[in-house]
Amino acid sequence: MIKTKFDNFNEAITWIAKSLLIGVAVLFISRLVFLVSYANWQELSGYYLDVIRAFGVGLKFDIKVLTIAMLPLALVSIVRFVFGNRVGAFFKFFKWYSTLVIFFVILFEVINFYFYKFYYSKISVIIFGFFEDDTWAVLVSIWKEYPVIPMLLMFIVVFWALSKLYGRLFKPLRFRLSDYVKPLWLRCVVAFFVLGLYFLGMYGNLGVVPLDGRHATISGNLFVNDLPINGLFCTKMAWKEREKSRIETNPSKMLKRYGFKSISEVASVLYDVNADSVTNETFYAFTPKSDFLKDNPPNVVFILMESMSNFYFDIHSDSCNLLGTLADVIDSCYLFRNFLPSSAGTIYSLESILVNSPKSPLSQSQYQHHSFTTSAVKPFYDNGYTNIFLTGGKMGWRDMDKFIPRQYFNAVEAEPTLRKNYPNGKYGEWGMHDEVLFKRAYDLLSQSDGKPYLIFGMTISHHTPYDIPDDYKPFPISLPSWAKERMKFDEDVVMKGLKAFQYANSCLGDFIKQVIYSPLGENTIIVATGDHNIKQNFEYPQEELFMKYSVPMLMYIPPKYRPKKGINTKRFASHKDIFPTLYHLALSDTKYLNFGNNLCDSINTFDFGMHCYTIAADSVGFIDFSSVPLYYKWNDKVHRKLNPHVVENDLHFNSLMVRAKALTAAMNWFIIKDVEKKKNN
Repeated sequence: MIKTKFDNFNEAITWIAKSLLIGVAVLFISRLVFLVSYANWQELSGYYLDVIRAFGVGLKFDIKVLTIAMLPLALVSIVRFVFGNRVGAFFKFFKWYSTLVIFFVILFEVINFYFYKFYYSKISVIIFGFFEDDTWAVLVSIWKEYPVIPMLLMFIVVFWALSKLYGRLFKPLRFRLSDYVKPLWLRCVVAFFVLGLYFLGMYGNLGVVPLDGRHATISGNLFVNDLPINGLFCTKMAWKEREKSRIETNPSKMLKRYGFKSISEVASVLYDVNADSVTNETFYAFTPKSDFLKDNPPNVVFILMESMSNFYFDIHSDSCNLLGTLADVIDSCYLFRNFLPSSAGTIYSLESILVNSPKSPLSQSQYQHHSFTTSAVKPFYDNGYTNIFLTGGKMGWRDMDKFIPRQYFNAVEAEPTLRKNYPNGKYGEWGMHDEVLFKRAYDLLSQSDGKPYLIFGMTISHHTPYDIPDDYKPFPISLPSWAKERMKFDEDVVMKGLKAFQYANSCLGDFIKQVIYSPLGENTIIVATGDHNIKQNFEYPQEELFMKYSVPMLMYIPPKYRPKKGINTKRFASHKDIFPTLYHLALSDTKYLNFGNNLCDSINTFDFGMHCYTIAADSVGFIDFSSVPLYYKWNDKVHRKLNPHVVENDLHFNSLMVRAKALTAAMNWFIIKDVEKKKNN
């Protein structure tokens, strides 16, 4: 029986349709497994219709991903319609290409599943850290944390099973559609109609805008909004977000992206001034003149603690000691709990704090050799401080060895230096452990020749695989029942992480205690905060959305440097506010970029915290404007519980969002201008 070109086309389309059905079934099952594994059913009790809708929207995302992935097959089907083709040759191509497509669909669903388990979010831009981070250390962590060998064997079996499945299911069709559709024009109409449906599947939407991430925002519940998007689409969104993180050197385009026509408009929003009066100096502020600070400049130690979780501070008690020796000195410090990190990843938070940049990683960009005048430590450098960057990690991580030394540091000390100075120091997968870092910080301060020190430190011990020193004797950790109910891993796995958290805090506590009870305690300011929260060990219900992202920030200030009016530790803040606060505590009559608040000031009119430059929170509530804006209001006095605020165009939250965007635009503006100056010189 001779087949026409139209029959060959029909056969190809039938095979594609079957493959699409297999892909849709795989993604439906994956979404169902994700729902069953991670859903908080009590929290979802009022959102069941949204869950059903999420599966419907998810089907659109699945069809879009699959039709795009199988586009070569659709193009070959057109070739068969126009020119004809041997069945066998097409079948081999179809079989192996379809096998690869569905295999990668399954692979990315598995990655997405475990990524969510670790980061409490679907695949995001952080995933590229696998290649840009210390890849070997990441691989070691994966090896220790996950069943790698069984999963590899599973993927081999899956690939073999898929190839066998396609070999059995996709045979040449005996049905001849050409017997029923005979006119050439009608065959062309059928072909165009089928291909039209196919390309509509690739577009994903009947509206003017093609299906994208914003269409997944269908509910006030964030978990429901995570359901529609599959692993491959998440990866595509992460790549797009990564591209956005590249520096936009066209200031007009950058401003337009954030909704502003000019930098004057940005300044008018940020500083509540008339746009016509804005100059470059509008973005700067001065610390007050102080003869005391001029004659008695304090040492300043800033420590960026790996994964210092605000939620873990809530779990801490005498019987569940997560703070270690830090608990002994916490009352001597100012502790801010309504605090957000600038990002969800270490390098992003580090650069955001250090050079006031929303764009990252600069250290791995073409601008890694630039000395940015936006550097947070430059005001200290200009005031004669000895600025030292200190970490127990490897400076080759994220190309920090090329970037950090150029940001107004007099010296950079990392794992090789610490290993040389402390040959008996404890060492782990990521470098020298925190106890060595803090010993070095204390020794540097003690060896001062009279010049004040600024030490910018970064810890590494509270990081998977949590290989803290064997001789560390932990304090008792007995998790309360309410915390156990929220565990996402076996208790042994969670306890390993909690001990590492306690160890890191004990190292910090020992350092603060050592400083306080030494002559250094009279003139050394210490600030510590987390680079980001840790999400993998415990579940965060929607009402604790703020705690999902939040980190603590603590300050030890010697008595003679403390403000006379006291400090309000309940105000809302984030990483952007740390160095403006330190300028006012340590520097006299010093000019600085005014991108944050002085947390020791009694004025708190414009207080807000910002996370990932898409989330903002203040004393009224919380707004996530990463896609369609979602509003939440506090329903308790201690700002721990949030309720969805279902009001379109809420004036307060929209004002908060505009301020957050204005700050982001201003920070971008100065990075762009800095880059332009370097290019012109």
